[in-house]
Amino acid sequence: MTKRPATRNEMILIGALAAAAGLYFMLVGAGLLPVPGGPGKLHAPLWVVACAGLIFLLAGGAVLMQGSGRANARGELPAGAPLWLRIAQRLMVVGIFACFAMIGSWIAVFGEARQFSGSSFGLGHGIDVAIARVAFGTGALICWIGTIALLVSSARKLFGAGSKPG
Repeated sequence: MTKRPATRNEMILIGALAAAAGLYFMLVGAGLLPVPGGPGKLHAPLWVVACAGLIFLLAGGAVLMQGSGRANARGELPAGAPLWLRIAQRLMVVGIFACFAMIGSWIAVFGEARQFSGSSFGLGHGIDVAIARVAFGTGALICWIGTIALLVSSARKLFGAGSKPG
């Protein structure tokens, strides 16, 4: 079966739904809407919920940008796109990476030990917790490195010697 690319309208719908879900969780994280299931179901600070919401909001915005025809199938903006749009696109990606890094960092350092489970070959829950913290910490470190690399490459691409004002 051959996969077909999403149509413009499908992309706009997907982007709008992701952005709306993100906005909802950002409002929950800001304390403006109640926590689904009540505060007892929350196992992280509200800012973590807001970060997760921001990931969906930014990703939805990126899909909307692509669906509206401003970016091609590879996510590249047209050559004549204004500088502010190029900056916005780059900041969306940097923001997504930074949010993943913050969430992973929080889980690695402050995540509730009783929420970690796994199989440490009978070595105990303490080993499971240590493995989970190292795994989330490693993922967070990778995301922090990616965030910094994206910031540097974006600055070079947007404002470097070879860039053209848009």
